[in-house]
Amino acid sequence: MTNHAHLPPGHDPLTWASLLAHWMDLAKAARAVNPAWDRAMPALITFDAIAAAMQWIDHLPDEAQAYALDEASVLLEARLHDLEAMFDELPAPLSEAAQQARSSIEMARLELVWQIVWEGPEMLTMPHVSGVPASNRDGGSTALMLPGTLALPGSPIAWWTGRHEPMLEQGIAGCRAMATTHATQVWRVFNDCGEMVEDRIRIVSDQGPEGGIPLLVPHVVDGAHLELPTLPAQWPPCDRQRTSRGGVPLRWDIDQA
Repeated sequence: MTNHAHLPPGHDPLTWASLLAHWMDLAKAARAVNPAWDRAMPALITFDAIAAAMQWIDHLPDEAQAYALDEASVLLEARLHDLEAMFDELPAPLSEAAQQARSSIEMARLELVWQIVWEGPEMLTMPHVSGVPASNRDGGSTALMLPGTLALPGSPIAWWTGRHEPMLEQGIAGCRAMATTHATQVWRVFNDCGEMVEDRIRIVSDQGPEGGIPLLVPHVVDGAHLELPTLPAQWPPCDRQRTSRGGVPLRWDIDQA
C-alpha cells in the first residue's frame, strides 16, 4: 500500500497533521487554478490530499490512526458543506474527487484491524454482544471472547478487520476501540494446579505459550462464518476461583509502539 519514496521528509514520528499538510502542498501545486473554479479550489485540493494521505495511514502510530480517519471524514464533510453553498449540483470533477476521497477513507478503515480493549479497573465478565458478527456483512474476519470469559484490564476482548461490525463499533461500556495493523490473540496460562498465572498477548499467527488457552475465538474468517465450539460448564477462563490468589499479570509479546 505504501510507497516510501513519497513519504513526507523530516517528520519523525509522523503525524496526521504533517501527513495531510504534505499532500495538501502537493495537490495545490498539481492543480491549475481556473478562475471559474477559484472558490471551489480549496475543497478540490482537500479531496486530493485526503485520498493521497489515506494511502500512508499505516505509517502513523497505531493510536493515531483512528483519529486520522475521523478527522479525514469530518474534513471531507466540511468541504462538501462549503460546496453546497456554491453549486446547486456538484460539477463532475468535484463530485468524482469527493467520491475518491470518501472511498479512500473507507478502504483505509477496512484494511486496519479494529481492536476493542477492556480498560478496567476490575476484571470484565465478557457480555453477550447481540448482532455480532453482523450477518449482512460480507468478507473480513472477526474474533471475540466468548460470553462469560473473564478479561483482565488492558486486554483485547474483540477485533475485526476487512468488514464493518456496527455493534462493536458502537462500543462496549468501559472499553475503547483502537486501530492496529495486526490481529491479536490472548493466551491465558495456567499452572499445574489449574490456577491462572498470566495472560499473554501475541500476534494471532504466532504460536501460543505452553499451557495457554486462546481466549479470542474466531467467528468469521475471510468471510466464512464459523460454528462456535461447545464449552464445558466449568470452562477455566470463566472461573473466578482460579484467579483468587493476588493479581494476575497481562503481558504483551508485541511491540505496542
